[in-house]
Amino acid sequence: MSNIVNEEIVVKVGPRGDVVSRSVEWDESSYGKVKHILVTHGSAINSIQIIYDINGTVELAHRHGGDGDYFDCISFEPWEYLTSVSGHYGPVEQRGAVVMRSLKFGTNQTNYGPFGREEGTPFCFNFHSGLDFGGFHGRSTGSHLSALGIYVKSISLKHHFKPDPPQSKAAPSPRLLSASVDPCASFQACCPPQISLSRTHATMCMSDNFDAHMNGK
Repeated sequence: MSNIVNEEIVVKVGPRGDVVSRSVEWDESSYGKVKHILVTHGSAINSIQIIYDINGTVELAHRHGGDGDYFDCISFEPWEYLTSVSGHYGPVEQRGAVVMRSLKFGTNQTNYGPFGREEGTPFCFNFHSGLDFGGFHGRSTGSHLSALGIYVKSISLKHHFKPDPPQSKAAPSPRLLSASVDPCASFQACCPPQISLSRTHATMCMSDNFDAHMNGK
């Protein structure tokens, strides 16, 4: 799914983990720059909570999940930003519910984690030159983080519409103009099932079929 936020194309990727249970769904798209990430964990990821810088104001988002055996706080430097989110998901016990088992956060400076236990199915979201982190979304219960996904947005590609035609002609449906920067070529979500957005898909990414392409339709 893609949206337009402040003239930027924002794409929803994931989540990975438990996406079928009755866990609570949450969304933090385009909240602002990440300043701190708070994680509680043990044999799995119990909760995640983000502190954002929103136009110079520090805002604490809701905690998603419950208490854990350990607590870690990741603090970003002013020039530091996320470049990857990875981890594992699966049940803690046989026939148990699927939860996030581990998390690891990569930045332009270093890597933080892993937190939890690296057991289960691995996943990885990477975003490189031309794309920027745009927020988190996921699912949680009262005790665990069940699933986690991200939003990515274009740094240099702006959303533009063609001007309306003269009133005497039927107005076509708005569509995106072409751009010199391909927002899909730099992004790869390397997790099963693997999503790879190559340059051969650039035309589809810049068309009204982008949502259908991202959803695998």
